[in-house]
Amino acid sequence: MQLVELLNELTSYEFEKEWFEFKSNMKSSHEIGEYISAVSNSAALLGKKEGYLIWGIDDTFNFEFGKHLANGTKFDFDSNADNNEPLKHYLERQIKPSIKINFVEEKYENKRVVVLVIGAARTIPTSFDSKRYIRIGSSKVDLSKFPEKEVDLFYILREGIPTITNTKSKYQELTFSKLFGFYGSKGIILKETTFKKNLELLTEDGS
Repeated sequence: MQLVELLNELTSYEFEKEWFEFKSNMKSSHEIGEYISAVSNSAALLGKKEGYLIWGIDDTFNFEFGKHLANGTKFDFDSNADNNEPLKHYLERQIKPSIKINFVEEKYENKRVVVLVIGAARTIPTSFDSKRYIRIGSSKVDLSKFPEKEVDLFYILREGIPTITNTKSKYQELTFSKLFGFYGSKGIILKETTFKKNLELLTEDGS
């Protein structure tokens, strides 16, 4: 997806999601690092490959235009961090384990916008300065204070997003007669000759 297309999508949401955040001119390198951890972990929890920090977009939804509008930013991602270390190097050094982070500048609605592309956590949660963060709604919080979220995140990083194929059913003694009975209770009549194909129960070789 091209950057302008991405911005069109993200600005169309009435509210920020946990995997992206609009900022005007946030400059604190430590705060940026905390947001990277939070967005990276939230993206993984929600099954996204990436998350985003975006400078230069108003975080208030404009109902007249039906989107968040660009207001521009002076944020300089080529500047130094608070400790005079190059910002990107500072962030990469503090983020564990290493994930993709990439600053991109774009002209959007005739305003300067900066997008920080953040890779989702992969094998373990992403930390910054030895602390793990996550987003709860629009808030950035310490992951350790939300143990249920932490358990969910570890499960997803280990097993993947729960689907019908990787989630164990609590009913293990299923039969075709029970399947027919279930659909019959919903007013759906299955044909014995075609139900396997119609319900996509067959593998590619027909077994």
